[in-house]
Amino acid sequence: MSRKKSFEISKVLDLAINVFWHKGYEGCSMQDLVEQLGLSRSSIYETFGSKEALYLKALERYDIQSKQKLGTILYEQGSAKELLLRYFHEVIEYTRHRSCFMVNASLELAASHQEVYNRVHENMAKNEEAFYQLLVRAVQTGEMKETWDLKALAQYLVNIMHGITVTTITAEREMLDNIVRSSLFFLE
Repeated sequence: MSRKKSFEISKVLDLAINVFWHKGYEGCSMQDLVEQLGLSRSSIYETFGSKEALYLKALERYDIQSKQKLGTILYEQGSAKELLLRYFHEVIEYTRHRSCFMVNASLELAASHQEVYNRVHENMAKNEEAFYQLLVRAVQTGEMKETWDLKALAQYLVNIMHGITVTTITAEREMLDNIVRSSLFFLE
């Protein structure tokens, strides 16, 4: 008969996100996880199976949390420009001085780890779709001209978002705000 777990998996995953976010996958040892999660190695292995499985669960949880915090903004009512400015403001605040965990995963593991690649690719596709839907609404309301390739603009905005999350590590806020304003040239 197995023992009942004396910890909440969601809280453990939140701690794991921070450890992996700070150290990366390769830079994080099992001992780091034991110390930071407050669990024994056996509890980690029994619950998640491996460091890799824990990392993937942490990445999944991060994706869900960031979508809840950021993704809904793009589907709200309002002008595309105002929503995009607010969205990018929140992205900057959310990733300030530590980049984006999903972008970090892309840079560190996506080229060599198929499951991480799949998750990063899926995340990018969802972000692209959210931007695309916002741009479609902007055309419908007359805020944008129909001459733009909305799919290409949505891909561009995903790229801007990723670039901003990397730049937040070292850039001053004024620079980040300038990047955002300049990036929305198509709404002027």
